[in-house]
This record gives sequence, C-alpha cells and structure tokens, in this order.
Amino acid sequence: MSLNQTDIFSMFNIEDEVETKKIEAAKAAEEAKAKQIERINAMKGNAENNGKTGMKPSVTEKKDPFKVTVSTIIRYAGEERPVTSYFSIEQLENGLATKKKDSDEVEYKPISENDLRKKLEEDYPELVANFTSLVYIEKKDIVVPVLQAKKKGNNDCTEESPIILGDSFYTPSPKKKIPFQLLAEFLVIAKDFAKTFGTEVHADFYLDLDTDEFFMDIPKQRVNPVLVEITETPLESALKFIEKRYVKVMEIHSHHYMSATPSSIDDANERSQILYAIVGRLDRLFPEITLRTFDLATQRHIPLNPSLVFEEQDYQNDVRYIYDTSVVEVA
Repeated sequence: MSLNQTDIFSMFNIEDEVETKKIEAAKAAEEAKAKQIERINAMKGNAENNGKTGMKPSVTEKKDPFKVTVSTIIRYAGEERPVTSYFSIEQLENGLATKKKDSDEVEYKPISENDLRKKLEEDYPELVANFTSLVYIEKKDIVVPVLQAKKKGNNDCTEESPIILGDSFYTPSPKKKIPFQLLAEFLVIAKDFAKTFGTEVHADFYLDLDTDEFFMDIPKQRVNPVLVEITETPLESALKFIEKRYVKVMEIHSHHYMSATPSSIDDANERSQILYAIVGRLDRLFPEITLRTFDLATQRHIPLNPSLVFEEQDYQNDVRYIYDTSVVEVA
C-alpha cells in the first residue's frame, strides 16, 4: 500500500495559504528576474553592435533651432514657467541690447540658449554651464533644460578630502531615501558588463514628482574598460520623459573591478549640484561605493555617507534569527 498524502492539508483538500503565498512570491521573483535578464541581454546586443560598427546611435528626431517667443514655456523640475518670468516682452520680440565692440553703438541680438540658461541658473543652481542643454520643442513651444552626464572614467584616480556639507540640489532625508532595490538593480547590470565586457556602465536616477517614486534610466552610451561616454543627445533625453514631471537626482557609473575612487575625469565632469555615485571592486562580495555632490560655492566635491542617501537592505526576509543571543553581555 502506497501513501501519497504528505501533509494534513492535502489529506483533507485544504489549501496551505502560507505555501501558496511562497509559491506566488517565488513566481513573481522569477518573472522579475527574467525581465531583468531580458533588459541586460538587450543592452549587451547594443554594446556589441556599437562596438562592431563604431558608429554612434542614429538620432530619429531632428532638433529644432533654439528660440524663445512671448508664449514659450520652460518645463523643468515639475514646474512650468513662462519665459516672460525672465525676459520682458520687448526683449523677447526685439532681442537683448548689447554694445558693439570698440563702439558705443547698440545692437539687438536674439536671446540665446546661454542667455536663458544664465537666468535659469539663478533659480536652479544645478543648471551650470557646459553641463546643461536647453532643448526647444517648437510644436509645443516649450524649452526643456537637460542636465546631461559627461565622460566618466577610472584612470588617474585621486582621493578627495572631506569637507563640510553645504546646500545641494538634492537634500538626503531619512524620510525620502533612494530604495536599495534600485542600487541593487544597477549593481546587477554593472557586474554583468564587468564580467562580459570588462567595461564601465552608466545610469541616472530620477524622482517622479507625481508618483513620488525613484526610477532608473540607462541612456545611450559608449563604454570601454576606462571610460563611459554618453552618446544620447539632449533632444533624445528631453523627449524620453516629455510627459513626466521629474527631477534628476543622481548620476551613477561603475569602475568594474577597479577602485571606486573618483578619477580626474570624474572630477572634471561631475560639477553640478546633484548626487554622483561610483561603484567599484565588483569582483568582491561587497563592492565599494563612493558618493558625493559638488558645492558650487566652494567649487569642491563633498563626500557623503551612502547610508544617508540609500535605504538599508532589509535582511529580515533573508536571514533566520534563531540563535540564542542571551549569552551576549552588553558592557
């Protein structure tokens, strides 16, 4: 006689709710993992194709020439401001009055991208020169400021001296930290690129102002063992999130198996008032992570403790706390 019953639940056709939830959770985890692998494989394909062709990704949208009208709206950081907040109607219609060189004669020049950027920088300090592009979309008559990453690299690494933290565009808060899951997702991607190609990789973290949730985006880029170069155009970046209200919070890149110490290239290109993270030593069980921001007032980088910005990993679901700790005496 063979017995097929293995527990009391199956004997009476009673559903084991705990076991069912475990199965559902495992299934959801497998589906999430499959989607992550699919995204990584897609990025691998892009990296391999770019490496073979040596060509930059093609731009599908044509950039509209920059201009501003009396009805132009500036869309940034979840806000929409009329350009008339920064320039008079007369200036918008006739241009800005400037003196000609070696003459007292006055001429009027159209408002340029940098003219508007300088005005915006007074309200949004992170929109610094050389790191900000203003994208004009004519069919909507809007200007979208894009804070775009520059080259990152791990060669010629130098240490930064700690200094006092000043005001920054993103202020870490115990009530609003970046989920550890988001950092873990980037680490998975970075480890995969390190193992498969031996290269760095870059991502951006944003805060959706409508959902109040952080999200990660991987822009078009060209990578090698010591350098990341963003190839995505400001127009592509602007159109990607045109319907979202968001702010850019962090730029993060990997140094694969090298130290997470910022390089001279990183120092030269991480100079806006947002967060910058580097992960390195990805061959170790616990990789290195460096976090900092840039103080515009002192023109220096400010090291930050990652635990102030990222949520801590919750090990309660992964670790069994079944050990007797009553034998430990706290002095």
